[in-house]
Amino acid sequence: ERTLASEDMDPSIKAYALTLPSESTLAEEIADGEVDPVALRDARGAVRIAIARKFQKELQTIYDSLTKEMSADEEFKVDAESVGQRRLRNTVLGYLTCIKETGDEQKAAADLATAHYDSATGMTDKMAALGALASMDGEGADARDAALQRFYDEAEGDALVLNKWFSVQALANLPDVLDRVKALIEHPDFTLSNPNRCRSLISAFTMNAAPFHAENGEGYEFIGKMLAELDALNPQISSRMGSSLIQWRRFGDNRATLMKAELQKLSEMKLSDDLFEIVQRGLK
Repeated sequence: ERTLASEDMDPSIKAYALTLPSESTLAEEIADGEVDPVALRDARGAVRIAIARKFQKELQTIYDSLTKEMSADEEFKVDAESVGQRRLRNTVLGYLTCIKETGDEQKAAADLATAHYDSATGMTDKMAALGALASMDGEGADARDAALQRFYDEAEGDALVLNKWFSVQALANLPDVLDRVKALIEHPDFTLSNPNRCRSLISAFTMNAAPFHAENGEGYEFIGKMLAELDALNPQISSRMGSSLIQWRRFGDNRATLMKAELQKLSEMKLSDDLFEIVQRGLK
């Protein structure tokens, strides 16, 4: 409350103070064998929503004030004050757009994120809006799909921008995110022979902890299949990506068993020396 009310605090510091620890940071505080990525995401999300609901009025006031102040200056600036304002506005956007339990709230969140995208003067603001929209569902689904298509069209084939387009979808907080990643594997702009494109989609998905560590093991199975295909093309990338399966000791018995099962499948295949070393390390 004091952080939100402070008028003297540097906007970058305020944005930092308002940012919750990431899921990976929280997981580091949990003992080996007890990490549950799905429960962790749910708990962190619940705290974020509780903060957003309790201080919605204050957050909206900050957002509107920053929007008005920034829109008055059409010149894009990279000084500390301007960078801080953008950072704070994007942080506040994240809170306001996580309130989306009802249909009306979903639409309001999608409209706000879309307006944020429309007014973006740089990639940072665009990605903040697109990141929020990529996780929209229900009444916000149409806005999500429209924004993703718009970002893709605006990329005009630029490789770095397209990598961001793939990553933001792989990192989305949606119940069907794995199906979406599988569909993107078939996209004309995706190829396993491009290391950066692989990282932007497949590696990004492994960092989306909750769906990657789904209790039914479908995330592990998908990565195991991708590793086998990728290893024939780029052993260095496959071995780096294979590291995502060898951390099984961090998780409970069920997830550990499923992860080791994928490693065992890989060990029975003809692998590159790089990936073989990772797999054997994981099975010890």
